[in-house]
Amino acid sequence: MKYKICFVCTGNACRSPFAECVMRKLLDETGITGIEVFSMGTLDWGENPRDAAMVDVAKELGYDLSGTTTAITREKLMETDAVIVFDERHRDAVTRVLDYSHWNRIVLFNKMALDEDGNVEDPHYQTATVYRHVAKHIENGCKRLVEQWKLQPPKPERF
Repeated sequence: MKYKICFVCTGNACRSPFAECVMRKLLDETGITGIEVFSMGTLDWGENPRDAAMVDVAKELGYDLSGTTTAITREKLMETDAVIVFDERHRDAVTRVLDYSHWNRIVLFNKMALDEDGNVEDPHYQTATVYRHVAKHIENGCKRLVEQWKLQPPKPERF
């Protein structure tokens, strides 16, 4: 039985797909199985390529950020064990789609990964320095989660 994690940001072009590709690589490298990772955005703007600046930063850091944007759907969120959002607006958008009985599955990235409050800055249309800063922040958070999961793998709560 897989533990399903969905990273959610605004457009699914920068933060959430970057977290997805980082997490996939880290899970693969550490041999942790039983965790499925995907990402979606709160904004439905069709299928578009990932943010080119974030793709470049991901490549610099050794990750392959590919694919196209995907909008959140109730069906996908309902089958998810953890919905990891990058700011409070994403939480609000997810609560408008996800059944109330599943709201306990929504968690802020900073809180879950780094045990700190606050949102993860949106690098979209900002400088390369901001993209790198956000990418390193997400990478560090994902590394901390994987370290925790090596000791105590997450378990599905929906069954």
